[in-house]
This record gives sequence, C-alpha cells and structure tokens, in this order.
Amino acid sequence: MRVPGLRYRDEWLPNFFPAKQVGPDHFVRLSRTGAMQLLSAAENAQLDEISMDEALFERLEQTSHLITAQNSSRVLEDLKRWHDRTYAGPGLHIVVLSKRCNLNCTYCHMNPENISADSKRFDMQPDVADAIIRFALGSPAPFLGFEFQGGEPFLNFEGMKYFVEEARRQNEAVGKRLRFSVVSNLMVATDEHIAYCKENRINVSYSLNGPEDIHDSFRVTRSGAGSFRKVMERLSHFRDRFPGVLSASPLCVVGASNAKELKRTIDFYHAEGFKDLAILKLKALGNARKEKLPFDIQDFLHYYLDALDYIYEKNRQENENYSERVVRVVLAKILQPTDTGFVDWRNPVGDFGSAITYDHDGEILPSDEARSMRSEFGLGNVKGTTYDALIRNKATFRSMNLSLRDRDPQCRECAFNPYCGVLPVLDYARTGDATPRPHASEECLQTLAVVEWVLRKLVEDPIPLLRMMPGMDAALVEMANGLPTEPSSQAMPPMLSVQSG
Repeated sequence: MRVPGLRYRDEWLPNFFPAKQVGPDHFVRLSRTGAMQLLSAAENAQLDEISMDEALFERLEQTSHLITAQNSSRVLEDLKRWHDRTYAGPGLHIVVLSKRCNLNCTYCHMNPENISADSKRFDMQPDVADAIIRFALGSPAPFLGFEFQGGEPFLNFEGMKYFVEEARRQNEAVGKRLRFSVVSNLMVATDEHIAYCKENRINVSYSLNGPEDIHDSFRVTRSGAGSFRKVMERLSHFRDRFPGVLSASPLCVVGASNAKELKRTIDFYHAEGFKDLAILKLKALGNARKEKLPFDIQDFLHYYLDALDYIYEKNRQENENYSERVVRVVLAKILQPTDTGFVDWRNPVGDFGSAITYDHDGEILPSDEARSMRSEFGLGNVKGTTYDALIRNKATFRSMNLSLRDRDPQCRECAFNPYCGVLPVLDYARTGDATPRPHASEECLQTLAVVEWVLRKLVEDPIPLLRMMPGMDAALVEMANGLPTEPSSQAMPPMLSVQSG
C-alpha cells in the first residue's frame, strides 16, 4: 500500500505538541526540544494521517519534530541543549544585603524594615556573607552572578564591598567567572556608591514606575511622600556622571490603578530616552497583600496586550527598536536552541536549580518571592548546610518539581508546553496551594496570551516584532523579510523555524 514520495507512520515517532492556529493558513507546532515550525493547514493535517509528503517528513525530521532511526541520537542532543540551563547548576545568587529600606512601597513583596531599624539585626553580617560565598562557589555552574537586593542594599554599602572583595578572594582557588549587580531605589545612593560600582563593573538596576503621579502612588517614603523627583534627580546625575553603570531597562509594576495608563507610561519612558522596559504584574505578596491591592489577571492581560500592540505599532511607524522584557523572552525561546536564562519563565522553573536567594540572615530560599513565606519554603541556613547536601534532599526541588508541565494531562496537550513557565511559590501565595492549575494559574494564562501574541505578530509582520530584540542587525531583518506569507511547503527562514544550534 506504500506510495512513492510518501513516508508512513512506522518510520517515525511524534515529538511535537498539538497545533495552534496563529494566522489565516498558519499553524504552529512546537517540538519537545523547543523548535518551532510554521505549517499550512494542509501540512498540519498530515501529522494526523498515516502518511505525509516526503519533503515535509524531511523538514520535520531535521527540526526534531519527528524521531527517526536516523536522527534519534541528535534529538536527544537537542533535548539536552534545550535544557542546558536547567541542569547546569545555579548561576544566579540573590543576596539580601539589608532588610531595611528608606521607602515603603505599596506593592513591595519583601516586608521591609524601617531605615532606623537595628542594622546589626537586619543587615547582612560578614560571617553570613562568608558562608554564602562558600556555598555558591560549591555549586557546579562555571559562571556566577551575585545580585544584591534589599530593602535598600546601599544601606549596607560596607557589606557590599566586603562581599565583592571576599568573593573574589575565595574564587582565586576555584576559578569561576563572577558578575555582580545591585537592585536599588537610587534615593540613598551616592557618588561614592556608584563610582565603586563602575570601578568594579557592578550593574545597577532600579524601579521607575512611570510619570510622577503614577510613580508616587506606589513608591512612597515612610511618611507617605512621593519619591519621583528624587529618583529622577539621582537618575539624571548618575547617568551623566557614570555612564554605562545604570540599567537601560527600568522596572514598571502594574496594578489596577495604573493599568489604564500604560500607553502614557510607555510614552513617558520613551521621552526619557528608554527604549526598553519590563512590565510586571503586581504580586499578591507583602505590602500588596496588606494594602489589599488585588489585580485580576484577565484585566492585566487586556491592558498588557494593548500596550504591546502600542509598542509594536511604534516600531512599525517610527522604525524604532522599542522593546518589552517578556516579549524578548518569548523571542529568545523561539530563536535560540537553549531555553532562556530568565529563571522565572522556564519549564521547569529555575527555583534553586538555576537561582538561589539568601536572606539577610543566611536563610536559603528557592526564589526571591519566597522571602515573605520563609516558614513554608525555607531550605535551612547557609551557615549550617552545603550545596551538595541540599541537592541530595528531594524537598529542595519542591517548587521545581511542581512546575513541570508534563505533570498535568491538560498541559501535556498544550501547544505551548515547551515555552511555559509557572511559579508554584506565587500559586501558594494566592491560593494556599503550591500546585499550579492548568489554564488557571496566572503565569500559565500570561504564557498562553503573550506567546500567541508574538506568534501572530511574527506571521502578520515580523519586522516591528524583531526590532524588540536588542542588538538586532541587518541580517536578522533580511531573514525576517524572507518569511513567507503563505507557509505551504516552503520552510521558514532557519532562525524563525528551527532550533538548529
């Protein structure tokens, strides 16, 4: 019964997820190794038949969507490459230098202490820093990034300097590559602080929550005063005096009160010279829970996708390169053979496996968000355990295991499974149960919405979308110009269709 030019189902095993229609005659199929193929309706139908055209067979064999006798070893290599960052060891180490803060932001999920609180109790001490460094250097990752957080980390500047110098000293015997960064509100930062950061190649990121009225509705001092003018003054001064130290991508938290103002907020950032921003949904933790600032995910997605449309159209009409962080993460998943380094959006999530948080007193936590739920997610104190001991304890990987999207039948049949990323810690904060709920957990719903948005824009007109990738060069534009408007049997350009390495 075999017909020349056709390949039959006894020659291959499926290595793909169900299809998702993203255009008039465009269906996306993702492989288990993260590769994407755009198919016509006729091509897509063949994946559910007993035979397929030989040209389509060869194309899908090449992209690892099909497992055959010829490519089985390579498919497993592709799988290992896709999950390379999952099992390479924690590369991000979040270090809470101080729990004290000069601000009391309404949405802060850290439960910060007043700036006048006892520094010996709420600032990281040298013995804790020593233990963190020993613990981190004991992990297998060859590249370690230490991110200093607070409270306000510059309130413990001496602790920061001690940590950097001690980490470099201890690392002389190990030989890892070290990188340092700090997350600050900038208000207590001085020229001495930023000069030290510049000299030691420490990147400084910060929150700027939009125009003055929006920013000051969230980011307030202990007395309730706004912080916008001080932050803008510090930002302008440091950008002029110490170019290249401050992040070019401000963080913007979105809640019910400012969601409708996202377009105005985007215009504000662009007027201030920012071409990149990170739009973050308010999390139901810490002060946000105390202040009762809930924000429905469907409302957020409505305004968030509208904001992405706004940025996309700016790129189309103005030939600009405006970008948003989550869109960049999706594009990285599509264009790269290895899943993104963004630890909050992976399958499985990067809790402890890729990132570890150390509270000011040395308590180890699987994620930054778990700091306000230490009794539920604490893994012990860094002074009393080792990395090797924790990886041998199954409980260490509780949230990582819960985030696996092959655990649920509904997720196993989801078209976007490889690109998913759920956060069990946040599910616990919202519901009291750390088990993510398919097509109900907020992170799942955002994945479904933004991945579909990206894929539809990729089909509609890829150039404004690809302008959201930093450093995009002319070659990528030229490649995108070759994207077929009708998929038929023509393959997409390689970077847009296959994770080929």
